[in-house]
Amino acid sequence: MSLNKYVMRSAVAIAALTGTGTVLAAEFQVANLNALYTTRSKADPVLGTGTDDEKLKTYQFEYFAGFKYGDVYVDAELYNGENVGGAGAGSFGGNSPNQSLLVFNPRLSLGKISGRNLAFGPIADVSLIARYERASYADFRSYNHGISFNFNVPGFAYFESGILRRNTNFYKGEKLWRSVLMSKPFVGERLRFNLLSLVNGTGVNGTEVFLRPELLWAIDAKGSFQAGLRYEIHRYKIEGRDYSRNSPTLMAKWTM
Repeated sequence: MSLNKYVMRSAVAIAALTGTGTVLAAEFQVANLNALYTTRSKADPVLGTGTDDEKLKTYQFEYFAGFKYGDVYVDAELYNGENVGGAGAGSFGGNSPNQSLLVFNPRLSLGKISGRNLAFGPIADVSLIARYERASYADFRSYNHGISFNFNVPGFAYFESGILRRNTNFYKGEKLWRSVLMSKPFVGERLRFNLLSLVNGTGVNGTEVFLRPELLWAIDAKGSFQAGLRYEIHRYKIEGRDYSRNSPTLMAKWTM
């Protein structure tokens, strides 16, 4: 089975379980299906997104849930366009109109497991974290594990930072410093705004910064269906050279 089909089937299976409310008796869960299109996504030699002509279609499934002893995040994405990731990005150096990505990120809360309040200053909790990444681009695989901290920070609904040991099919034993920030969402009568920020640091590509603000309009009264704009800003270094991308993207979102 190709990785693209594997990612799609994994996303469909998780979405089906989510829709029937059977995912491990989640205390809370949020699942989204997103369709996106941009004409400003240049080829990304690390993530394998973007295209030769910068036109890119993306289909994304996101799932985040909290459980009795921790939480889990799942992200499955399919990319379509002209030579996704750039010329020669496909298998064996060929060109490919499709690439895919699957991320599975569970955490175990030490506070929940021990039944103790581990809050100290701005730190709200401490967790053991694992992260698995699988991408069709360069047949990439990574296995990460470490410790993460949740912080109470004004203006943010979620602020997590941690240190992981990172092994991939290209290098092993790398340390990864990783921070995930989610702003408190602005919710008007129909207008929705939120900001996701990722900051990663490794010895391989230096510090990577990814910003993703979204401004969406609720089509229905419940806000299950939304449409609007996602803007992606991506910065990092590769082999000493700067990579920079700014991608205004049309977006349709279904919250399941």
